[in-house]
Amino acid sequence: MNPTSVLELDAAILQASITLLACGLCAALYVRYERLYFAWFAVAWGMYLARLGAILAFAVQQDPKWLFWHQVFTGETALALLWTAIVFSRATRWRLSYWLAVAFPPLWSYIAIYRLDNFLLAAGPAVLFLSIATLATGVMFLRYRLANPSSGSSMLSVTFLLWGLHHLDYPLLRARGVWTPWGYYIDIIFVLGACGGILLLVNHELADGLRQRTAELEHLSRRMVRQHEEERRRLSLALHDETAQVFAALKLELGAIGERVDDALRQRVQRAVLLVDAGLTQIRDVTHDLRPSLLDDLGLLPALRSLVGEFASRREAPTTFDAPDALPVVSDDAEVALFRALQEGLANVGRHASHAPVRVVADARHDGVRLTISDGGPGFDATPGLERFETAGHLGLAGMRERIAAVGGDVRVKSAPNAGVTLEIEVPQAEDTRS
Repeated sequence: MNPTSVLELDAAILQASITLLACGLCAALYVRYERLYFAWFAVAWGMYLARLGAILAFAVQQDPKWLFWHQVFTGETALALLWTAIVFSRATRWRLSYWLAVAFPPLWSYIAIYRLDNFLLAAGPAVLFLSIATLATGVMFLRYRLANPSSGSSMLSVTFLLWGLHHLDYPLLRARGVWTPWGYYIDIIFVLGACGGILLLVNHELADGLRQRTAELEHLSRRMVRQHEEERRRLSLALHDETAQVFAALKLELGAIGERVDDALRQRVQRAVLLVDAGLTQIRDVTHDLRPSLLDDLGLLPALRSLVGEFASRREAPTTFDAPDALPVVSDDAEVALFRALQEGLANVGRHASHAPVRVVADARHDGVRLTISDGGPGFDATPGLERFETAGHLGLAGMRERIAAVGGDVRVKSAPNAGVTLEIEVPQAEDTRS
């Protein structure tokens, strides 16, 4: 065997090895993800492997039958790749007329190998068929790319379009030995390019799946927050409309009884009235915490201002609230989330920086509302982020983050030892109010 044949054989063996890996990759992807187009990719690379086996057998034995099978598997590989692209893009279903295309490679290969002596006449239709099928594969991936942008479909479309153009040089260059053995290496590049596109498709699908799962989790989180708030509203109304009214009636009854008893017993009745008053005050506080009436009656800004005012009245350190005359309109869920975030933020200040000054600022930022809570307390190392608080069992900030994230917002903590804490909460503007 001459040196050129040895080089060609080595290149063909290398291409067969890479094609075998491509076939195994697609088969494994089909088993893992059960996408039909991965199975068709595996079938196509299997046919391409058979094509290489046939050309290797022809190089060794010089038997025309192997050249015949080489031409057959070459055409069928192109059709399998085209059908893979069709299945991937869901462009059409199998039609009976497609069997004509499937029948062309064996029929024309028989005519070209056993009936024709003119090389160009024998090779021309086969090369044209191969090039058209490969270019059509690239076009299918390109059409999908235009409708559904992804790096995988982009790479596949470029690979098959260039591969289809490369097929056209066969009668002029490769068949005359000009590309030997470099034609094999060029085909290897195209096989690797297709495999790269396939892996990028997998990555794109995984990213899409992750985005879909994230959207589902966000929807579930919003639903749970909404149900939680509805339950708090129901409890608040029950306490206000039922339990508080019972206590009020009890107070009236005790007052009436106190007017008809002697002085000693009247003092005990008066103490009972004071206990009822304390109970009523606690009920009002609980109902306010469960569902602030100001948020329902007056809106977000007065509710925030009232919450800060109540907090300031319970402490001696300076507490300020700065806000414009109006804030962008946010959703009902976002209003509740902001209110709860401010509740939790002020509660943290009360626990960890009770004697430090506090400043609360509400303003419009980035098509939404930003709430900033700053204190001059001892601070802490905020480098690890909010996840540290959740793992450490501090669920207040973690719950705040989940509640704000459920309405499409964000929570950021800035702090350092002896530098105070700044808590920034942002929620988006309501969709129907955006221009």
